[in-house]
Amino acid sequence: MNFRCHAGRPSPTKMSLKHTEKHTVKRTWPLVCCLAGVVCVAVLGSAAGHSAEVAKVDNASISSESFSASVKSLGSQGDMIASNPDLRKRFLDHMINSLLVEKLALKEGFDKDPQYQRRLAEMASQLLAGEYIDHLVEKKSTESELKSWFNANISLFSSKEIHAHHILLADELAAKSALEEVKKHPENFEKIAKKLSKDKTTDLGFFKRGQMVAEFDLAAFATPKGTIYPSVVKTTFGWHVIQVSDIRGDDKIDYESIKSVVRRKYRTKIQEDLVHELRGKSTVVINDDALKGINLK
Repeated sequence: MNFRCHAGRPSPTKMSLKHTEKHTVKRTWPLVCCLAGVVCVAVLGSAAGHSAEVAKVDNASISSESFSASVKSLGSQGDMIASNPDLRKRFLDHMINSLLVEKLALKEGFDKDPQYQRRLAEMASQLLAGEYIDHLVEKKSTESELKSWFNANISLFSSKEIHAHHILLADELAAKSALEEVKKHPENFEKIAKKLSKDKTTDLGFFKRGQMVAEFDLAAFATPKGTIYPSVVKTTFGWHVIQVSDIRGDDKIDYESIKSVVRRKYRTKIQEDLVHELRGKSTVVINDDALKGINLK
């Protein structure tokens, strides 16, 4: 049974989350390379002649301005490129390769291809939406606004993790009885949990704030290291007895050291708020049958 949550819904276990994170860069790097080419095509024509020339391909050039804009457009992936000289060179290579292929495609008139024109229109729509979000973020992301939001949501950036164990029972009386038993013998919590809990995963390992359902999360993070939460906790899964065996990290965060992270998360919030507002004002009808019937192979 899984008590971890994301945006109110059960999520994969921590092990599967780590697995996903571990392979994200490997899977997304080819996509980044493709994006490099797309962005390169988009900005080459408008790159200012006032910036330094990073590379020249026949009579076309890639400016430092266009290179910078391409990298920044990739968000957190761009941060990796910005801080790694080898990735900078590889990214530039992909921009050059994309430019070479673009020149050939234009020479053969492939820019008139109907499928290309359809995809170009789709990308233009996405680019317009993305640029508008960037415009809103720039307008709203003043230093005082960012700091204010950071202070109000500091738990989002906390490095604090707790190692918790629990006993899950179906009714309150049974949970209260289990709580009294472990209070008398806290050193045997895990042994008692294995005997009583209907969830056999009694050791939940380390987790951060927001990874568990709200009621469990609130109680667990209010429990000092080496102690048992003083009352039973009700969630949609049943009644819990909670013990915290270890704590690592803390809630002390230096704003200046993670300002770029704060800005990215604030951008996401602005986008989510905007979309929520727009959907509330609009009539959106989804044809589930038509969606299921789309042939994606």
